[in-house]
Amino acid sequence: MIAIGYFFAGEFLPGQFYHNRGDFSRFVYEITYRSNGIFGTPIYASAQFVFIFILFGAILESTGAGKMFIDLAIRGFGKYKGGPAKASVVASGMMGSISGSSTANAVTTGTFTIPLMKKVGFPPHVAGGVEVAASSSGQFLPPVMGAAAFIMVEFTGIPYFEIIKSALIPALLAYVGILFMVHFEANKHNISGMDRSEMTSARKLLLSQGYLIVPILILLYFLVVERASVNASAFYSIIAMIVIAFFAYRFKTSMGRTIIFAAILLAITFSMQYLIVFVNQGLVIFNDALGLSLFNTETIRWRSPIFTMVLGGIIVALLFAIFMKMTKRDVTPQKYGFTQLLEGFDKASRNALSIIVACATAGILIGVITTSGLSTKFTRIVISFSDTIEGWLPNFMITDNTQLYIALVLTVFACLLLGMGLPTTATYVVLAGYCTVLTNMGLPVIVAHLFVLYYGVLADDTPPINLPAYATAGIAKAGPIRTGVQGFKYDSAALLLPFMFAINPTILLITDASALEMAWAVLTAAVGMATFASFIQNFMFVKYSIFERIVAVITALLFIQSDLVTDAIGFSLFILLVAYQLYKKKKQEPVTA
Repeated sequence: MIAIGYFFAGEFLPGQFYHNRGDFSRFVYEITYRSNGIFGTPIYASAQFVFIFILFGAILESTGAGKMFIDLAIRGFGKYKGGPAKASVVASGMMGSISGSSTANAVTTGTFTIPLMKKVGFPPHVAGGVEVAASSSGQFLPPVMGAAAFIMVEFTGIPYFEIIKSALIPALLAYVGILFMVHFEANKHNISGMDRSEMTSARKLLLSQGYLIVPILILLYFLVVERASVNASAFYSIIAMIVIAFFAYRFKTSMGRTIIFAAILLAITFSMQYLIVFVNQGLVIFNDALGLSLFNTETIRWRSPIFTMVLGGIIVALLFAIFMKMTKRDVTPQKYGFTQLLEGFDKASRNALSIIVACATAGILIGVITTSGLSTKFTRIVISFSDTIEGWLPNFMITDNTQLYIALVLTVFACLLLGMGLPTTATYVVLAGYCTVLTNMGLPVIVAHLFVLYYGVLADDTPPINLPAYATAGIAKAGPIRTGVQGFKYDSAALLLPFMFAINPTILLITDASALEMAWAVLTAAVGMATFASFIQNFMFVKYSIFERIVAVITALLFIQSDLVTDAIGFSLFILLVAYQLYKKKKQEPVTA
C-alpha cells in the first residue's frame, strides 16, 4: 500500500524521492503485463524452484521423517540441561533446512517439543519462543534456505551450489548461538533434562525409519556431486522417497505379493521411455485433426534417472525388509500409502500459498521501485544519508569503512521493519535491490545478498506480526506477542554474525584462506556469539554484574573485526570473564548449600 501510494504521490515529494510517472494506465501496464511486476522474478522462482522443494519437505514429513528427526534430536540432547529445548533447536534445524516455511516448521516440530519443554520447567512463552527461533533460522540453512536460495540464483547469477556452500557455516553458527542461549537459560533457572526412560532408542529409530534419510542423501548427491538442476534433483528425490516409503512397509508385511507388485511397477517404468513416443505421436495427430497448435513430439518428456530412482527405491526397501527378517527385529515401518501421499500434496499446497502470494506481492514493490525510477536513485539516497550520519561522528570513530558500516546498520533496520509484515522470502526479494548499494561500497555480491537474507530471517521473528509466534503460542498456550519477543531474543544470539562475515568473508568460503585461518575465523565467531548470548541472557555461570555485562558486549563486538589485535584483546577479556564467573560461582556454592 505504501509503495502504490508512493507511485501516485511522487510528484508531491521532495528531493530524490520526486518523480512524475504516477499514471494509472502506466501502473496497470507495468505491474501486470511487464516482467518487473507481479509476473516477475519472484513469482517465476516460486513456480520454477520453490514449490517443488516445499513439496519435497511436505512429502518427507508425511512419511514420518519429521517425528524421526525430533526423536533422534531428543535422544541426542534430551539428557542435558534444558534438553528438550536443545533437541527442539536441532530437530527444527533439520526440518527447517528442507521445509521452506518457518510457520509450517514451527507447527510440525513444536507440536512435539513444546509440551516437553514445558514439562521440564520452561515457561510457556519461552518454550514457544525457542521453537520460533529454531524454526525461523532453518530458512538460512542449506539446502533449501526457505526458498530464497533459488531466488538468489536468479538475482545474482551465482550457481546454486556456490550459494549453499557459502551459507552453510554461518547457518550452523547461527544454530550454535541459539543453543548457547538455551544453555544459559537452562542454567539460569536450573532446568534439568529428560530421564533416559522417556527417550526412544536411537538404534530402534534408525532401524524402523532410517530408510527415510536416503532421499535426503539422494537430493544432496544430485545437487552437490552431479551438479544437476535444482528442479531435477528435487524431482528425483521425491520419486525415490515415495517408492522407498511405500515399499518399506509392504515388504515387511507381505513380502511375496509386494515383490510381484514391484516387478510390475519396474516393467511399467522401464517401458515408459518407449510408450511416451507413441503418446506424443497420438497428441500430434489429435492436434492436427482439430487444427490446434498445443502439442508436439516432445510434449511429454521422460528422464532416464526416473527408472533408476524407482529401482533404487525398491532395492533399499527390500534390503531393509530382509535385514529386519534376518535379525528378527520386531520393528514395523510407518504405514505409507495413497492417503498419506495425498496428505503430503495437500500440506505442500497450503504451505506454498503464503510464499507464492508474498512473491507476487513483492513483485508489485519491485515494479513500483523500477517504474518510478527509485531504483536508480536508491544508492545516492543511502550514500547521502550515510554521509550525514558520518558527519555527526567524532573523528576517532571514522575509518575507511565507516560509510559501509552505516549502510549495513541501515540495512538491518530496513529488514527488521519490513519483516514485521512479510515472510522471509518476500523480505529478501524486496531488499535484494538494496544489495546494489552494498556492492557499490565494496561488498562482494554473495556477501551482500546473504547479509540481507539473514536479517530477513531474523525479521520473521520481529513482533508484533511474526506468524511462527502465533503458531507456537497456540501450542504453548501463551501470548503471541510475548512468545514473539522471546523468539527474537533467542535468534538475536547471532545478531552480530552477518557483520562478522561481511567484514571477514572467510567463513563464507569465498576467499583463499588456509584451513587454519578458516578454523580461526569459525572459532572467533563462535566465541563472539557465545559471549553475546551471555550478554543478552545476563548470565554465564552465575548472574552478571553491570560491569561484567558491559565487558561481555565489548568482548563480542571485538570479535566482529577479524584482526590479530582485536582477537587477542577479545580472547583475553573472554578468559578473564570466564575465570571471574567461575570464581563467583565457587564462592556462591557454600551459601546455596
